[in-house]
Amino acid sequence: MAKQFKHIFYLLLLSIILSVLYYIPTIYRFIKFGDLYTSVGDGLKQMIPFQMYLIQHAKQFTMFYDIGFGLGGDYFSNLSYYYSTSPFAWISICFVLIYQFFASSDQLFNIVVANQIVIAIFKCACILVVTYFLFLKYNINKSYAFIGSMLYACSTVYYYFTFTWSFFSDVMFYLPLALLGIERLFTQKKITVLILAIAITITSNFYFTYYEFIILACYAIYRMIFKYKDDLLSIKQKFFYLIVCIFIGFLIGNFGFVQGVISYIDNDRSLINNHIDSVIPFKKQYNMLYGGFYITISFLSVVALFLKPLYTKYYFKLFATFTILSLIGSLSPYMDSFFNGFSMPERRWVYALALITAGLTVMLIQHIHMVTVKQFILASILPILFIAISAIWQQSFYSWVIFIPILFILLLFKIKYPIKHLNIAICCVLIAYQFTLIQNYQDKVLKKYTPNINTVKKSNIYSQKLASEIENLKENQVDDLRRIDMLRPISINSPMYYHFNGTKLYSSIYSAEILKFYEKDLLISMPRNSNSYYASLSERANLNSLFNVDYTIKSKDDLHYPALSKRIDSFKDQGEYFHVYENTEKLPSARVVKNTYHNTQLNSPIEKEHAMLNGVITNDQKSNQQVKPAKDILKSAHISYNDASYNGKQLTVTKNGGGLTIDLPNNTADKYQTLYLMMDAKIIKPKDVNYYISTNENKIFRYRLNYPYIRPHHTTTANIKSANTVHVKLKKGSYRFNLKHIYGEDYQPLKNAVKSAQSQNIKFHNKRTHYEIDLNKNPSGNLVLPIIYKKGLKASIDGKEVDINKVNYIMSSIKVDKHDKKVTITYESPFFKISILGMIIGLVLLIWLRKKL
Repeated sequence: MAKQFKHIFYLLLLSIILSVLYYIPTIYRFIKFGDLYTSVGDGLKQMIPFQMYLIQHAKQFTMFYDIGFGLGGDYFSNLSYYYSTSPFAWISICFVLIYQFFASSDQLFNIVVANQIVIAIFKCACILVVTYFLFLKYNINKSYAFIGSMLYACSTVYYYFTFTWSFFSDVMFYLPLALLGIERLFTQKKITVLILAIAITITSNFYFTYYEFIILACYAIYRMIFKYKDDLLSIKQKFFYLIVCIFIGFLIGNFGFVQGVISYIDNDRSLINNHIDSVIPFKKQYNMLYGGFYITISFLSVVALFLKPLYTKYYFKLFATFTILSLIGSLSPYMDSFFNGFSMPERRWVYALALITAGLTVMLIQHIHMVTVKQFILASILPILFIAISAIWQQSFYSWVIFIPILFILLLFKIKYPIKHLNIAICCVLIAYQFTLIQNYQDKVLKKYTPNINTVKKSNIYSQKLASEIENLKENQVDDLRRIDMLRPISINSPMYYHFNGTKLYSSIYSAEILKFYEKDLLISMPRNSNSYYASLSERANLNSLFNVDYTIKSKDDLHYPALSKRIDSFKDQGEYFHVYENTEKLPSARVVKNTYHNTQLNSPIEKEHAMLNGVITNDQKSNQQVKPAKDILKSAHISYNDASYNGKQLTVTKNGGGLTIDLPNNTADKYQTLYLMMDAKIIKPKDVNYYISTNENKIFRYRLNYPYIRPHHTTTANIKSANTVHVKLKKGSYRFNLKHIYGEDYQPLKNAVKSAQSQNIKFHNKRTHYEIDLNKNPSGNLVLPIIYKKGLKASIDGKEVDINKVNYIMSSIKVDKHDKKVTITYESPFFKISILGMIIGLVLLIWLRKKL
């Protein structure tokens, strides 16, 4: 026992040392130059802010629903695709909280970006350990088992995954753990490791579960069909115990999986560009042997595939089979799409290839005595020639190439003269080879995607000046359900960086009802028409008041700001000037209304806004009021075309900035404050150019038609300052165009609603674990809250449970009486109690089965 403990201790120590060595250049770049270990894309836009967001909520022990998650929602289930159910993520959060406790630092951004390296080292060491034990099960000796685990854990795949989406490299731990579990089951009839591997994978990420199911199913089928000499179980027993382990593992880890599936079903990832080419493009990024973006595998693993004598070894044959199938499958994007749930091709399955090629490499070295010098030389010709041609074609030289002839010579000596000390030399060269490979990968592949701490602060992604301005605005808010609209930078989760309730969210998972509200119900034109994103309320004053947007921060050059707002401040940050606008017609965070409107009686966005101001819109209650129909002033307009022609369906613009001039009646600017122009304007050609729809001061950006993540087209509503003349300008091209309606808004319904609601003096309080609303003896009716409705929200009035209803498409409402005093709102994730019960049952079954076996 003491010897075994000593072995494990040295293994852990060596794994940590190697992991630190692996990241020394990254640590040096971070300290010396401020280079961050995260990508300039999703890293800064999603990974860092999501972690900051979860850390803040972990510190406050908040419930899983948050009004500040975009417009609101269950952040725990929606972020289960990223971090919220990941054990490694919560270990990382613990690292940050412990550091903050002892350092008393409030610079969360700086701590989180530094912690990216810390958790990467920790995770790398964990992968080294579990992969080492897996390779021992494959009858690889200890030295080569550790080298093989190094080739996998310290691979370009791990560095790429952790750099780009830090949560994604978690799966590189789960895979060898599950394979180890299968081997222990088949050869030792032990179930614990496999059940725990299944449980931790399932609870961590439902997306990983899909990946792992495909890979492990293929592996298990092979192991069942082709029996290994040490297997204790028959085919039927293997199948039976696998099913039992999967069932128990699912029960134990079901909570995270259920949350992930719920969020996935609730999501909307409509794609219109789903064309997939049959063959991958001939680009260096797909080159797996030299300078590959996604993975660079050892040339020895390819050499091994041509060595026939090694196929007599059971596990070598297994690994070689899957390597050949993977290399063939990698030639088509269909394999990438298959692993991505038949969506857009994404090369994220290559971590499995990294594992099996690492195993092949050390199996070749260990069993090199089984081949002749001639066989080894002949097998090496093709991969070495391929690397040489790749270097010439790419016109780039990677310094790790110098280790190829060294390894080649050492292995030739090992074949001819099996000297014991050669093993040490080979191991040292492989470590140096892998270390150099990673440095080349950092310098020549990922460098251009690496942000710098100084660049980040200068690009308004995170700025102390802006943070100070936002804190000042938050101090003036009347209660806890007020919002600030700040779009710049457009695709960054700014509210999570600056910790305020905003109007935007950039995430792969969130409620589809919100997109429906934007695209179909209210026809809100967002700044970007891309998946995974919604933002702002198009500066529509009625909607801003309905959703409690008190302040809007805009670049001083952006003249499209909300009506009924006044500029209260200006400031300069990183050389750019900003204006701060305050909403002058603020609705309370909660108000009681009596009027009810049925959705079917409302025909235009402006009618729907007025109905929400005067009452609630429902789909299941009869109307007790009628909304005054909006007057379409397009009928009295005169339209002319500038550098454009129109045939009734298609608009052809011959020059950038060409389009329509709409002359409205002379009293339009005096009668209304805002105009709503509803139009269909979808570019037909060119397909590969981003375009815009510019309507006076409102310029709406649209992605090119061949953009992979473009949202399906919907009617555009351009809201502008009221004017007698309107100019609609577009880029040069052909458009499917239809100007449908023009409505005018004088904001009298909003002013009346504000005047009526302010007299109620209802207060909203965010108590972190629940929400409280003080009613203050208001009239009976529907208490309306701009809280995004979600199943799991629960309400009580003065201690008595009541129903929460969905109104205004996405808002929440509670029926109240004039004698009611206090409303309390809580949230419980769907199937929460059932999931916890399933977890307990699973643990009991695991303990019982361990004793029985």
